[in-house]
Amino acid sequence: MTQPTTRTLGKDDWMTPSDLFDQVQEVCEFDLDACATNLDAARVDPFIDPKTDALRVRWADYGKRVWCNPPYGRGISHWFEKAANACRDGCETVALLVYANTDTTYWRKWVANNPHTLCVIFISPRVKFVRPDGERAAGAPKGSALIFYTPVPRPVPMLPHLYWHYDNEPFAAITQRLADMTQVNQ
Repeated sequence: MTQPTTRTLGKDDWMTPSDLFDQVQEVCEFDLDACATNLDAARVDPFIDPKTDALRVRWADYGKRVWCNPPYGRGISHWFEKAANACRDGCETVALLVYANTDTTYWRKWVANNPHTLCVIFISPRVKFVRPDGERAAGAPKGSALIFYTPVPRPVPMLPHLYWHYDNEPFAAITQRLADMTQVNQ
């Protein structure tokens, strides 16, 4: 387990709340959770657990449409790299739920300057992750983002970014706005 960089009570196994995940799942139809501590924590079955070590295996061998809420510790840059490269290694889509640390070197390299980053969706309100004991936490200490990677370079030169208020806006509306933004004039 990585060392946490934020106040998470020393745990890396906080889960994505279902009210956020279920909306994204309805649109994306994920067939793999790349980072779950066990079946109770997994948002998709099959999932990759810590014993298998998702940073060392080829995700496309387990699924093609991948959900990943990685540990937010000091090794987070490895998860960005893995997610970005997974689509060039056989996955159709990878969604990475992370803190929106836009000022970091890994964000610039694996998000802002990566042509396989389809879009970034900034999430509001702050995500109320679920603790391992099943209790929902107060809001996260930082804002979060969903980063979507695809195997083909995005169709527009500028990285699209959108804002999603997951408490009162359906995720499907976000996907329509993204489609409108990435239309290439013919």
